[in-house]
Amino acid sequence: MSPPPDPTAPRPPSPLGFDPFAPLRPLVEGVGGVDQADRVRRGMLVHQAVPRPPVGLTPHTVIHEQNKLVVRYYPPSGAVRKTPIVVVPSMINRAYICDLEPDRSLVGGLARAGHPTYLVDWGVPGEEDAKTSVADVVLDLLHRAVDRACRHAKSPTASLLGYCQGGTLATMYAALRPQRVATLAVFNAPVRFAAGGRFRDFVDPAAFDVDEAIDKERLLPIELMRVAFKLLDPMGNWNKYIAIEQDAQDPQRLARTMARERWLEENVPMPGTFAAEFIRNAYQEDRLLAGTWEVGGQRVDLRQIKVPLLVLAAAKDFITPAEAALPLAEATSSADVTSEVLASGHIGVVVGGFGPKVFYPLLSRWHQARTP
Repeated sequence: MSPPPDPTAPRPPSPLGFDPFAPLRPLVEGVGGVDQADRVRRGMLVHQAVPRPPVGLTPHTVIHEQNKLVVRYYPPSGAVRKTPIVVVPSMINRAYICDLEPDRSLVGGLARAGHPTYLVDWGVPGEEDAKTSVADVVLDLLHRAVDRACRHAKSPTASLLGYCQGGTLATMYAALRPQRVATLAVFNAPVRFAAGGRFRDFVDPAAFDVDEAIDKERLLPIELMRVAFKLLDPMGNWNKYIAIEQDAQDPQRLARTMARERWLEENVPMPGTFAAEFIRNAYQEDRLLAGTWEVGGQRVDLRQIKVPLLVLAAAKDFITPAEAALPLAEATSSADVTSEVLASGHIGVVVGGFGPKVFYPLLSRWHQARTP
């Protein structure tokens, strides 16, 4: 493998015949005379040249497949628990965010703590899946995934652990099929969409017409989703390349950064029907907490959730602010509710150093106290 470009190398003459960053240099010159534009340039060179590392390396087997969806089983070690944990990630990103690196793997951390762990990997939909609805996702795909995990673990119920949009879907499932759920834990999962932060602003009904913007007969294009996520954090790329330039000094840190970059780059399209239904009912009409969202002709009543409930938010999360996630703690009929705001961010809570040090042990302790 070729070494990454030397970030300290002098800047070569621009092939354009001029310096495209010149107008910005007076504005971005940093402390000590460090030119931030040059750092961005060097970070971009490193980002382009360094190969992406492999991901999803924790040993597992596939125990269920349905269309593009697969359920991955991570066998436990140590003092083995009986109740399976079914991890439900978002549909709009790759599921391997829960197994990005061997030492920073959510599923690996839970399995090593003795929990039979199952990951719902939604896969990548094709054009033939464009008409997939929320009912198809919750009452068919997710229901079958939970059912297969329970059968495989020889358990009547499963503990659901939902992340981001996956937490919202897990919550809806727990309300509609409570007989299959032992506990419900969600983190960075929006339920009060009026407080949904920047994404709520992006799809504000006053400016975003779902019917005009989304073709329900097609997939929501990756390109549109990629632009939308960049607009959520306009300075994200600038700061990212500066960080990469710094990380290039440390091969291990650079490998970690490139693993995260791989996840950010490998976007997943959404079925148009699902996207339109979810955006309208959630972010535009805020129907989940109101109890007016119907899925497959069934009203999603959060008061049907009576099992132990863990609701976690992240203090540095601008995708799902705490005020969008925490209201779930007051919306169910559970007599055992724990809620907390963690000192982390939307992604860092899973794949940063915070995960193995704080987050994975917190989840394991909470489950051990409530399930056999």
